[in-house]
Amino acid sequence: MYLNLKYLLLIRLIAIGGQVIALVSMQRYFAIDLPLLPVIIIISLLGLYTIISWYRFQYQSQISENTFLIQLMVDITALTILIYYTGGSFNPFISLFILPITFAAASLRPVFTTFIALAAVTCYTLLMFFHVPLGNEQSPHSNVQLHIWGMWYGFMLSAGLVAYFVSRIARTLRKQDRALADAREGALRADRVLALGTLAAGTAHELGTPLSTMAILTKELEHEYASQNALVRDLKLLRKQIDRCKDILSRMASDAGQAQADSGKCITVDRFLNEIIDNWRQLRSDVDVKFNWHGDDPAPELIVDKTLSHAIVNVLNNAADASSDTVKIEGEWNKTSLLIKIEDDGHGIPENSHKKIGRTFFSTKTPDEGLGIGLFLAQTTLHRMGGSIQLKNHTDGGVHAEIEIPLARMLHELER
Repeated sequence: MYLNLKYLLLIRLIAIGGQVIALVSMQRYFAIDLPLLPVIIIISLLGLYTIISWYRFQYQSQISENTFLIQLMVDITALTILIYYTGGSFNPFISLFILPITFAAASLRPVFTTFIALAAVTCYTLLMFFHVPLGNEQSPHSNVQLHIWGMWYGFMLSAGLVAYFVSRIARTLRKQDRALADAREGALRADRVLALGTLAAGTAHELGTPLSTMAILTKELEHEYASQNALVRDLKLLRKQIDRCKDILSRMASDAGQAQADSGKCITVDRFLNEIIDNWRQLRSDVDVKFNWHGDDPAPELIVDKTLSHAIVNVLNNAADASSDTVKIEGEWNKTSLLIKIEDDGHGIPENSHKKIGRTFFSTKTPDEGLGIGLFLAQTTLHRMGGSIQLKNHTDGGVHAEIEIPLARMLHELER
């Protein structure tokens, strides 16, 4: 409604300018005797009212329908008085009555639109019988020519204003539709994350018992087959991985329900990236990693949410799974943003899968290799922080991922 009112005031100013041009032309070039005083007073008051309304509603984001209705009634009243003094229904500018009806139909409820339409039709009808005739010294033929040109000018002005207004309204509606679609997608993503979190909590609780059982069995097997060194090494590695799984579940349970600032820590950007790589390389020691960081010196300090680390690791895991040899990582930061580029040398993303990845639980891997949850969680986490992730196939093969993270929010947490 605010944008519609803004367009109404702007178009009113344009219409006032067009009326002034028509008034000067009729007075100077067609020698038509007009009652200038009331015409000038009405145009001046309408212009002043428009300026006052512009400044009054400039900082109001919500405009009521009653306010919009009053503005349209002012237009109809001013136009009626102007046409009353300039020939009534014989004035070609009487076609401007269509403008308030167009605005009402695009902005108001049907009951208000009907009221505006009835008001415009009533004023038009009354002007057919009550008006001040135009007085001029031209011949009837000249009067016909003047009327024809006046109709052309009035139609041109009305058509231009309607086209401008309708195009603006259509653009506003398209923006609202896009915003609504984004909001629906965000709500759907939040529902999926909530469902996934509930499932993860139940799964973590259920996994505790079998992991404890496996830890006990592997320890007993180590004692039972102590003479077989190769088997003992494998069993120790297996028990180490079981302990790591139990540690991950314990940390996940302890972190649940913590606020963002409490679950994070103060750290510089370069140290944050180094810690992610160090921890990730312990998990994926089979991957050849090449990384490089650079940015403003000294690197800014941030309060980093733990979920951000998980999101980046999820992207790194996908790159490692797709890569046949090497994963390249490059980090670049300034005072306002952090950009992380990750490249693998795999087969890339199929063309028909680009729109699905990160938006749903979608994966190009087999069910045994993954469920496609990692990129979805990464996308959700980055979106919540105001960041983004872009995936595209590299020209030399593999996938090029760009993670952009705005630092303003994390800097704000630190300042608080």
